[in-house]
Amino acid sequence: MKQKLTDLMMSEKTITTGDEEQKLLEILASVLDGLSSVISANTELILHDMRNPAHSTFAIVNGHVTGRQVGDPIIAAPVDDKGFDLLLNTRPPSKGITTSVGRYRSRTKDGRELLSMTVLLRNKKGAPFASVCANTDLTDYQLLHASLGRLLARQTEPEPKEPGHRPTIDELIEDIVSGAIQRAGVPVALMDKSEKLKVVSELTKRGVFMIKGAVERVAQSLSVTRFTVYNYLEELGQPRGDSLDAAAAPVRSKRPAVKRPTKNRGVTSS
Repeated sequence: MKQKLTDLMMSEKTITTGDEEQKLLEILASVLDGLSSVISANTELILHDMRNPAHSTFAIVNGHVTGRQVGDPIIAAPVDDKGFDLLLNTRPPSKGITTSVGRYRSRTKDGRELLSMTVLLRNKKGAPFASVCANTDLTDYQLLHASLGRLLARQTEPEPKEPGHRPTIDELIEDIVSGAIQRAGVPVALMDKSEKLKVVSELTKRGVFMIKGAVERVAQSLSVTRFTVYNYLEELGQPRGDSLDAAAAPVRSKRPAVKRPTKNRGVTSS
């Protein structure tokens, strides 16, 4: 009989059997019932009556994990269930009446991976009469792990600089140029003319060549001469780099030419 008291779940069960093994099974079933209120839905708890292998499932919590229910046979267990190893390993009573194996991997029939444990209880004669098992479906954890892995794998950008740091013009040019070269997907040493043209085109769109001295910087990064960069700019229909540099350079004032006075030469008459 279950009774709800505010947010608490309470249960009460009377055990009247005089059979010690049956009594222990009833007690363990109550333990599983209590644990059902605190375990997550991806963990199955199951109690087997090993005296009745054809209908061994005596109590079960979250049976949806493996698709089992009360009355199912012992052979409905997950694939690679190590509990069978305990059953096949006969132990005399002098060596204890309980054996267990934990943290092993098993699988559902549809291929989902489980983290499992089994405790086998034997009577005084050493014969198994009960088994308690737990199986945790790892699917949600594996999906979460994969999702986090994809997020972490994308964090390939350099770490942000300290707050308040303003990059210099040289740092900005270096970042833009190196980024364009990276996006080209080919090492500079293996680039052909078309690939270098593509880099120069991107740098033009980013306004790099509006900065004085940028032509030389780009030429060094692409392992070409500055005149080659000028030619690339002309092919792309852009102003020559030197004219852009000149636009950024200070204009020198030109002084008007001063004419020197000429001396009048006397004319002699003949």
